[in-house]
Amino acid sequence: MEDSLRILNLEDSANDAELNKAMLSARWKDCELVRVADRSNYIAALDKGGFDVILSDYTMPGFDGREALTLARTKRPETPFLYVSGTIGEEAAIEALKNGATDYVVKHRLMRLIPAVARALQEVVERANYQRAEEAMRQSEYKYREMFECLDDAAFLADEASGKIIDANRSAQTMLGCTRSEILGHKESQFIALDEKEQCAVTDRAKSIQCQMKRTDGRNFPVEVRTSRLTLYGRRLLLRLCHKLGEQSDI
Repeated sequence: MEDSLRILNLEDSANDAELNKAMLSARWKDCELVRVADRSNYIAALDKGGFDVILSDYTMPGFDGREALTLARTKRPETPFLYVSGTIGEEAAIEALKNGATDYVVKHRLMRLIPAVARALQEVVERANYQRAEEAMRQSEYKYREMFECLDDAAFLADEASGKIIDANRSAQTMLGCTRSEILGHKESQFIALDEKEQCAVTDRAKSIQCQMKRTDGRNFPVEVRTSRLTLYGRRLLLRLCHKLGEQSDI
């Protein structure tokens, strides 16, 4: 684990700030604590940034701990904010947590400060990992959608177990003469006349199955179907690529 820790401590008592630093230095050897005692210096420190965690007293002369939390959440929402106070009551602590405080530690139980800060820092790491994973998923979905929609053939993605269509591209909508919302959730057999054996067939690009595609206006036309099996998020899916055969200029 990292040995360095940079702390912004809003604390009007220099002695209490020293106790906070001494306690945290037992866990983070390279511990730097920047103490501010009033609103203007606190705002200046927030604007400058570069802190791993913010510690704040709850009651200070001329400055309210609730405002300190509001300022921190506005200016540095990514930085954990913990109250270290001898005056914060249970009701105020619960309200603070609801308003975005990460945790609180009462001064006569300062031994709780190390695990509270460690847990807050771990939450930052986990949140960053989650955000990276979420962004990677969004990028993956965007690339999938871009590729899926650019296919000239009608493309259907169906759940292998139920046969229900979970996605269809623009070409599929054009061939069937209906909207995407009118396709999704229906069984693929409603639109592609595959027999039971052909529905389960998974072919390579060199092989295909010919059958009829059924438009919503009742007209049918021949298509060549290629099928691939995919596994996404543990779900087994079938990708059907349907190529229209012959000239069907009226469709």
